[in-house]
Amino acid sequence: MLGRHAELKAQLPPGTILFYQVGTFFETFEEDAKKISQALSIRLTSREASGYAGGRVPLAGVPAHALQEHLATLIRKGHSVAVAEQRQHPTKPKQFTREVTRILTPGTVIEDNVLPAGESNYLAAVLVRDGTAGLAVVEASTGEFTGTEVPEEELAAELERWSPREMVVPERTAAEDLPKIRATFSPAPRWTFEPSAGEQAVKRHFGVSSLKGYGLDGRPALVGAAGALLQYLASLRGGSPPEQIVTFRPYSPGSSMVLDAATRRNLGLEELIGAIDRTRTPMGQRALRRWIERPLLEVERIEQRLEAVDALAADYMLREEARESLSRIPDVERIATRIVRLSASPNDLLSLRGALDAIGPLKETLGPAAGEGGLLARVLGAMEEPPGVRELITAAISEEEGEIIRAGYSQGLDEAREFRDGAHDWLTRFEADERLKTGLKSLKVGYRDGEGYFIEIAGREAGSVPEHYQHRKALKNNARYVTTELKEHESRMLGARDEVERLEKAILAEVRSAVKEAAPGLQRVARAVAVVDVVASFASSASELRYCRPTLTRERGLRVVDGRHPVVEHGLETPFVPNDSEIDGDSRLQIITGPNMAGKSVYLRQVAIIALLAQVGSYVPADEATLGVVDRIFTRVGAEDRLASGESTFMVEMTEAASILNSATERSLVILDEVGRGTSTYDGMSLAWAIAEFLHDDVQSLTLFATHYHELTRLAELLPGCKNYKAAVEEVGDEIVFLHRIEPGAESSSYGVHVARLAGLPKGVTDRATEILTRLEAEGVQNFAG
Repeated sequence: MLGRHAELKAQLPPGTILFYQVGTFFETFEEDAKKISQALSIRLTSREASGYAGGRVPLAGVPAHALQEHLATLIRKGHSVAVAEQRQHPTKPKQFTREVTRILTPGTVIEDNVLPAGESNYLAAVLVRDGTAGLAVVEASTGEFTGTEVPEEELAAELERWSPREMVVPERTAAEDLPKIRATFSPAPRWTFEPSAGEQAVKRHFGVSSLKGYGLDGRPALVGAAGALLQYLASLRGGSPPEQIVTFRPYSPGSSMVLDAATRRNLGLEELIGAIDRTRTPMGQRALRRWIERPLLEVERIEQRLEAVDALAADYMLREEARESLSRIPDVERIATRIVRLSASPNDLLSLRGALDAIGPLKETLGPAAGEGGLLARVLGAMEEPPGVRELITAAISEEEGEIIRAGYSQGLDEAREFRDGAHDWLTRFEADERLKTGLKSLKVGYRDGEGYFIEIAGREAGSVPEHYQHRKALKNNARYVTTELKEHESRMLGARDEVERLEKAILAEVRSAVKEAAPGLQRVARAVAVVDVVASFASSASELRYCRPTLTRERGLRVVDGRHPVVEHGLETPFVPNDSEIDGDSRLQIITGPNMAGKSVYLRQVAIIALLAQVGSYVPADEATLGVVDRIFTRVGAEDRLASGESTFMVEMTEAASILNSATERSLVILDEVGRGTSTYDGMSLAWAIAEFLHDDVQSLTLFATHYHELTRLAELLPGCKNYKAAVEEVGDEIVFLHRIEPGAESSSYGVHVARLAGLPKGVTDRATEILTRLEAEGVQNFAG
């Protein structure tokens, strides 16, 4: 057994965990056993093995019925796994052999129980040549295949845009040369990354003689990366091509905004999606996430989305009727992939038919609102139902429990079923006849796996059993017998059952193959449904949450009336206090002061989120909003250590600040919150001052800078494009009330002791702090002692 295991293990990509079936268990051995024991918190055992170098082989296994659950856990934790299933030996009936039937990796898995329905799962490959990086990306569960070429120095930002779960890299790539992203790195032969090999792989996969039609001509770095991905996917299927990939669509990095990891985290994009998501389909959920993570940069495309949202926001009944149709559409993208892989279940096919049933009513509902030439008109035009698919599934696939193929579809199957079902009737008649002939009142016919059919008779009547009954088994209170007639019938019955099963499998395979031809059309329908779903979601949230349509301009600047933070507002039980915002070239640097808890950070983030939503094509949480398109949104918020890489809070802060200063332009929106707090007061203050000056004078970006360094408010006197704003508070006796309003002016006090008192510090501590603060303000830090 260990020899065969070693053979199979040698055929797998390095690091792949092999589950080896032994009866009703799937075992792992050696290092694999140690890995799953830790990852799954299951017991690690060992067993003596003759000839094994270590004496005892480490073992860990899981029961067959729980395999899928454990595979899903391992994939989510970044492991690659393979399954070797037990099969009857082709020439030795009493022996078994094992063959690898599945290889699952974090970026190639297509199983529903592993993948979150509303999230994409990307696999990527990169090739750098002569300073140009080719990046290819595939979503194996939907067939999405895309890529681009960028200057090598911009590759990190593009990888952040996609956040792949797995990256294919040339074998023997040094650890220091791997991209700095959180992904599983899977080695592939170096030759597969060669542009010449990539060109042949892409041409072979799509069956073409030229790459011009795919935007790959003259782009060797991208061709090499794309070819490496196709060959890697094929290697996981024993050389079979990834048939769910039916086209390649290159993308232009300049068509959408790059949001780096810090900005996505600081703006809370996950929480934002949760607050505004009103989608009804898994495809729509994934598309909404893509749109939010990739805001548009072209005014025309943004306006097209806004016009589509307009059409649905204005008509409640039409919108809700459309959303009702959408709710009946399952995950067509991933079903299409399983159809192409010929692994679609009968339920998948029935779900697909249900989706196609809903397409017609959806198009009919939206037709009056679509207009001509707009986004809605285009996506409705793409919802062309592949001919014959719905009719074939309706005719062939049964909705009855225990049946796969509908009665009446195949004469041969109907006849086999009739014989099988007649055999059951024969058993009923046989039992009645035998009871009558023998006079044995306790006689009954039964069946057990491994034993077959039998006649069971109570022990008290054992003396009256006919001679031709063959004794099979003695039990405590009765005995079991067979007859020649019953054994002959059992053979015919099992044959009939096997014949029904064989015919059903064959017909299901034929139906899958026929529907497979429609996969490209199904993918187009799924993408169109996703767009409609996102637009309807935006319209629904706009109506429900009182959002307004933003006005996009080509001018630089942003003006918002009564803007709100969508996530904070969503979680409040009391009304949210809105704020106006206005930032342009004459007020491009705004210094915002005020105490903690007064609303500065919420205000900064809400301005950035309003700009982001507007460029996604959504309505925004405000009464009015006019925005000039920004090319990037940068954020430097909060403080965190990166202990694993040895970076302190201050180093993280300065690294992120450096990235902003080196990447921002005058069309960027920059959000800075408490820059310089990670070092001494004077160091921090001087750095914050210098950073603010640089953004104002050199970059000239639109910058909101919240700070507790009140000295920075003097910049408004020195820089023509700088203005001061403060988070308003109201003092009532010794207490303060946070008004959560941002208004012009500078705040001279941080009210730190007041905030500490609200936080619950002991009264003795806050009283002493008040004394010290009074002396510091009166005598200055230099002269303070005691």
